[in-house]
Amino acid sequence: MNGQTAAQFIGEYAAARRFDELSELTIMRARQVMLDHFGVTLGGIQSELGQRAADYAAQMHPGDDATIIGDGRRSTLEGATWANAVAGKAMGMDDSHRGAGHVASELVPVALTLGEMYRLSGEQVITALAVGYDVMEMIQVAVDAWQRERGHDHKGQAGTMASAVTAAVAMGLPADQIAHALALSMDMACGTEQYVYDAGACDTKDLLAAYGAQNGIASAKMAEFGFRGPPGALDGEYGYFHAFGPGYDPAFLDRLDGEALARTGFKPHAGCRHVHSCVDATHDLLQSGQPDLNAITGIEIDTYHEAITPSFRVNYEPQTLGQASFSLPVTVSVILTRGRWFSEDIATYDDPEQRRLRQLVKVGLDEAIQAEHPAKNGCEVRIHTDDGTLYRGRVEHAKGEPENMLTDAEFEAKFRHMSGDILPDMQVADLLDGISRLEYLNDVGELVRLSLPQKVAV
Repeated sequence: MNGQTAAQFIGEYAAARRFDELSELTIMRARQVMLDHFGVTLGGIQSELGQRAADYAAQMHPGDDATIIGDGRRSTLEGATWANAVAGKAMGMDDSHRGAGHVASELVPVALTLGEMYRLSGEQVITALAVGYDVMEMIQVAVDAWQRERGHDHKGQAGTMASAVTAAVAMGLPADQIAHALALSMDMACGTEQYVYDAGACDTKDLLAAYGAQNGIASAKMAEFGFRGPPGALDGEYGYFHAFGPGYDPAFLDRLDGEALARTGFKPHAGCRHVHSCVDATHDLLQSGQPDLNAITGIEIDTYHEAITPSFRVNYEPQTLGQASFSLPVTVSVILTRGRWFSEDIATYDDPEQRRLRQLVKVGLDEAIQAEHPAKNGCEVRIHTDDGTLYRGRVEHAKGEPENMLTDAEFEAKFRHMSGDILPDMQVADLLDGISRLEYLNDVGELVRLSLPQKVAV
């Protein structure tokens, strides 16, 4: 590091990255992330929370810098970024990186609002996203276990710093200002996971991503104005890794390999990512036949430790939709009765048949699956019936992981399901075509314009 601080090292790393250095897999993932994010954002803006976020941004941050996607109103750079991030998170179906968690809901709104404002090319946006994913993975992997015990949330913590770097790269800032943007954002990084216990009674699960995106923009803008952050923001005696992690190790920086974006995964189902392998294992079980629900005497779910703890993940009596979306007993009962795990399916969690089935569920730790986590996020589901029949389903990777990726048709189907009928078919076709050519676009603002409902399209 030649006497550099960690923030300075990252600043130089980020400033030096070039599009032509990115792997083909990274570029393909960038297109998939963009498609996925537009779909969930168009879905989210139609939700009550998404509309409230758009109203708030338009009223509290009046301006003409950037567009609120799917809504059409314009706001300041920070306001539009915030509203777009809330909408992108509201459906709970944004991407899910095994090392860095949910990343797109923080970084893509940053890249798109800046891309629209500065007329950035697809190559510039992809490069900024790739660097942001690198930084998010590097930080989050280092602190994940420590923070999980203490209830910190990665979206508002590492997500803020990754957003700052994404913004600074998108803005074309030099290495020293990228370092200062990162350092400034460290003192804006915040957020806890108390929302998982209070799911359904608060909005912060989705607002935390917006805080990270908005604060990342603010930090980059402040650095451009000449404000300075602490050089030891990450590695200092009171820096981030000391205050919010296990302490600093220079080896953390070795993880900056340019491939973090290539390692991201996607959510074909709603709810918490840690229930998705249960969804897929139950689907696998049903391939051998649909058991008579009235004949079921027991249901066993065995998976990895993080999917069964804390207690909200094995909640037999959820009181809200939010709580139900984290619960393994609810998951298997919904799949058995509905066959899908979208929000409208989870909303049926209190149906009598589902309440009965989830009381038959026993959840346990599978040592073999645990030994391979987090490289794999497997699950096994077994159903016993009163005639002695055993139904068994097992997956090693949840659908959407890099080793079990969605097909192009599945990505498009998810986009169409999420976005609904907010856009006419011809406009959907044009938007899908534009995203498929992301690296060739001269102005990514074209995608934003294609995402506007006809009544506000320009």
